[in-house]
Amino acid sequence: MPRPDRQTRSSLAEAHQWVSKLTSVSLEMALPAFLGHWLDKKWDTSPWLTAVGALLGFATGMTHLLHMAKEAERKERKSKDRSKGESDEAITNN
Repeated sequence: MPRPDRQTRSSLAEAHQWVSKLTSVSLEMALPAFLGHWLDKKWDTSPWLTAVGALLGFATGMTHLLHMAKEAERKERKSKDRSKGESDEAITNN
């Protein structure tokens, strides 16, 4: 069953959503390195756990960024297809 069309969100709501997503990605990248640094100091294993945390954080963050890019592309294609269908319908009705 098709969902009813939703009203478009305000620009401020869209910006807030993107800031939230980018903050999450930046924390995903930074926190593992900070945790590794803290553990290195605690266990005197410097710089190994910091390096492992940085690599893990980088991989996690990049994976999340790629997922977000694919999702944005999918939404853009859907909106283009929807607008193309509406313009085709308008031409047919005239």
